[in-house]
Amino acid sequence: MIVPIVIAALVAGLSLYDYFTARRWQQVTSSVRNEMVFEHRNRAYGAYVLRRDYEKRLVIILFSFILFLGSLFASYVIVKNLPKDKPMDAPKTDTTFTVPAPPLDKEVPPPPPTEPPPAAEKMVKFIAPVVVDQDVPDEVIIPDENIKVGPKDIEGDEDSFDPPVIGEEKKPEITEEKPEEVLTFVEEDAEYPGGYPAMMKYIQDNLNYPPSAIELGIQGKVTLKFVVEKNGQVSNVSVVRGIPGCAECDKEAIKVVSKMPNWKSAKNAGKQVRQWNTLPISFALE
Repeated sequence: MIVPIVIAALVAGLSLYDYFTARRWQQVTSSVRNEMVFEHRNRAYGAYVLRRDYEKRLVIILFSFILFLGSLFASYVIVKNLPKDKPMDAPKTDTTFTVPAPPLDKEVPPPPPTEPPPAAEKMVKFIAPVVVDQDVPDEVIIPDENIKVGPKDIEGDEDSFDPPVIGEEKKPEITEEKPEEVLTFVEEDAEYPGGYPAMMKYIQDNLNYPPSAIELGIQGKVTLKFVVEKNGQVSNVSVVRGIPGCAECDKEAIKVVSKMPNWKSAKNAGKQVRQWNTLPISFALE
């Protein structure tokens, strides 16, 4: 808008200059000269009217031009300052749960026991038949009909074997059900039982600050995304944004949210639906 304003200023300046200089009688549009030239003559002549009304028309045109530019500039400023529509974000909780670090002398719980590998089944090595000139059939000796045949001999557990199957076993037909769509915006959002205060108390009571993060002085916020199912169960918990350098913090937040009690499910038109939710959890050292 700077260029139109500069042009308007130049035009206005030139017009005003011409307006004031036209008052001298040497100018053709001078009112004094116009009266002298057409004195005792036919003033209905067109040149007299044009010269007489020149200054008036000039002032009207000048102010109309300035008013037009002013209106254009005001419209530009109003349109520029209009509030812009912002895209709606997915519904999320506004509460940030801060979990203080436990004392350093707190005993670290032992790791969960590892499950032993499944018992090996006894197997006899399969011997491939050799083609010779004579018709000598090669027999595969299987000491027991309950022992499987495989690429090598395996001494399995004596107490672990599969009983023989008599006849053909019909496998049940598996029908894949298409999962119901997970919605983001619903009429009634899913809600933790007891509201945000109850959810805050549950997280603070069950979330453990990883000892490795305490030793390294790591702090930050873990943002989780999860689905509240139609029955209120929490599923599909994943990390949207974790704490850099602290994978244990992300795992701990996922574990606590996954074990949450059932929520009050979301509804659309009174019908229970699945809904996405987000939850930020902060790890802070005190």
